[in-house]
Amino acid sequence: MHGIVQKSRSAVGRIDWWFVGPVILLLSIGLVIQYSISVNQDGSALSAFYKQLTFVIIGMVLFGVLSVLDYRLFKIRPMISFGLAAVLLVGVLLFGTEIKGTTGWFTFGAFSLQPVEFVKILFIMWLAVQFREDADQRDRLRFFFLTGLGTAILCMLILLQPDLGSSLILLVVWLSMIVFLRAPRWFIALVVTAVAVTSVFGWLFFFEPYQKERLLTFIDPSVDPLGSGYNMTQSIVAVGSGEFWGRGLGLGTQSQLHFLPEASSDFVFAVIAEELGFIGAVVVIVTLGVITWKLWKSIQLTRDPFAFVFLFGSLSYLVTQSFLVIGMNMGIMPITGLPLPLVSTGGSSCIATMILFGICHRIGTTQHAPAFQKEARKTDY
Repeated sequence: MHGIVQKSRSAVGRIDWWFVGPVILLLSIGLVIQYSISVNQDGSALSAFYKQLTFVIIGMVLFGVLSVLDYRLFKIRPMISFGLAAVLLVGVLLFGTEIKGTTGWFTFGAFSLQPVEFVKILFIMWLAVQFREDADQRDRLRFFFLTGLGTAILCMLILLQPDLGSSLILLVVWLSMIVFLRAPRWFIALVVTAVAVTSVFGWLFFFEPYQKERLLTFIDPSVDPLGSGYNMTQSIVAVGSGEFWGRGLGLGTQSQLHFLPEASSDFVFAVIAEELGFIGAVVVIVTLGVITWKLWKSIQLTRDPFAFVFLFGSLSYLVTQSFLVIGMNMGIMPITGLPLPLVSTGGSSCIATMILFGICHRIGTTQHAPAFQKEARKTDY
């Protein structure tokens, strides 16, 4: 324990600004856009800005704390992380509050908590503690099957809310993991077949009508432009109307006149494109790309199997969710109701992502210590 404390103290002086800087920039852009949306509205809208500012401050504090703590403290037993994730999802189904057709929040007075955002962290952590780099082929197959079963269970619990977008994130993170870890082709073919069969079954017997409508209007929004295709149509208009330099903060007609629904959360990228133009949109995409690049560099440096899988899972989560949200805003992906990491409003998403990135930052700065690299492979978990 004394060694862990000493290593934690030495981490205070190591800050990777190529990672921390982009994180702060995205948080700042999110706050600026939230203020821009709120400034021309009533006081309750402006209070939403201050509420989000509070979440950002909490997230930054947690990021700082986790950047100092030794990340190996999170090498808990697999069933703890998986069990906690399952308990959160079952608990929200039994005792959660329904908002906009989804039973996915615990409500505490004026605040609400969306547990699925924290489940994503626990899921990545569970994958990391399950993996052993030196495992033989038989153990590796056991890892693929065991994590596949666990992923299916968590995805089903999320779909019961129903939250198709978040379940898709978990599935893609796991699929990218098994491909990256070179699962046998027959296993990948088996998984693809199972996903295809499950999708058909879900479409016929499980998907809610609005989820089917979202997929159909994604193919052709003009089928119902004033109904299920309205959100996507307005988002495409907002993105296009910003042109190169944008209309200016607080001057976006789609967001300010309420043509664009969920402007501060699901469609925040469309607001950025409208008010800050092509330049603003590129800044957001490039900044997300820099964080992705830093995660990839850390993956290449790490010698710890837990850190390796945790970093890759975090990278997969960031790329997948960002791609889905930005694609949804541009009309090239179906509407999933996911937040853009660090930019969209929402305390649960902001705090959970900062926790995840705080651990990733700690892992990244730790890998540069030669003594740690020698010790990492000796760690048993």
